Amino acid sequence: MDKIYLYKTAVKSVSYDETHWYINDEPQPQNDGDGIAEFKSNARAESFRIIANDIIRYTSHFKNVAVLTAAGTSMENGENGGKTRTELWDSYKEEIEAIGNVLMATEGCLKEKCSSIIQSKNIEDFLSFTILYEKLNGEIKDKNGDSLRNKLEKKIADACRLKLDVTNKHHQDFIRKVTARKPSEPRVQLYTTNYDTLFEQAAQKMNFTIIDGFSFSYPRIFNGANFNHDIVFREHTRVKQEESFIPNVIQLFKLHGSIDWEKAGDNIYQKESTEHPCIIYPASEKYESSYEQPYFEMMSHLQTTLRKEGTLLIVAGFGFQDKHIQNAIKEAVFQNPNFHLLIVCYGTKK
Repeated sequence: MDKIYLYKTAVKSVSYDETHWYINDEPQPQNDGDGIAEFKSNARAESFRIIANDIIRYTSHFKNVAVLTAAGTSMENGENGGKTRTELWDSYKEEIEAIGNVLMATEGCLKEKCSSIIQSKNIEDFLSFTILYEKLNGEIKDKNGDSLRNKLEKKIADACRLKLDVTNKHHQDFIRKVTARKPSEPRVQLYTTNYDTLFEQAAQKMNFTIIDGFSFSYPRIFNGANFNHDIVFREHTRVKQEESFIPNVIQLFKLHGSIDWEKAGDNIYQKESTEHPCIIYPASEKYESSYEQPYFEMMSHLQTTLRKEGTLLIVAGFGFQDKHIQNAIKEAVFQNPNFHLLIVCYGTKK
């Protein structure tokens, strides 16, 4: 078994294999009877400790701090973790096979393309191909006349109805560390492509206030102007003659929507229970959808932040597969001389 690196820089690394766990490739003390589970646990604990200190050290030097997270940050959630693309594929074989049987009935290059996608088990490519087919041939339905694609998309959404596991302290620790700044400094902005609400649940456990574009009154309705609002101590502000911002506030931008959003008429509502969540499903059309509201509002804030002077972007659990987000980051790297990028890559093998 090759070493699995959980943390690696030019000067320090943390890893483990089936015989030891390592710091800078040096075996660390272990107890009799320890196995790979203990080595992984020790390496993870050390990695999280180092990364937490790195985050505090990094963020203290920058005026603007933004975080971009994706599916990788939902994996470590006890027995109720998020699914990888392959796991999504394996979980919904019935719907995929039913749709695939229709797609495979085509001839020529379309059949070859469909066969290639099915072999690759790429759920995003499969949905993209299905959408293209339906534009030309109409909806693919089951024997009851229900849309098979809608059934598949509903199961994908339901897989993201995750409850924060009692053993999961990672989300809380991360929020606490990354927001360890003076309240007078610009609020940390958390961008995520995840549909789940693990970060929201973690913030709630710590009594953090989330500014997410929704009104504070009920029912909660989305309005992009709400991102311009903040919360201050009125009495302190009056005495000091300057804004006295309260601590423990974070801005949250859900780039692909959320499992607790639902559209009704012209409004987007945040609700505990949703039948048809307002999300961008994993398909090639997500690039087009990202230019529609409310997603365009979120993306605009990300681009604006990346162009600001003295900005640090921390990327975690993101595979750089979303071209519109990837291009925004590339632009910042090449065009903004005061932009800094920190990529957290979990589980990289040597």
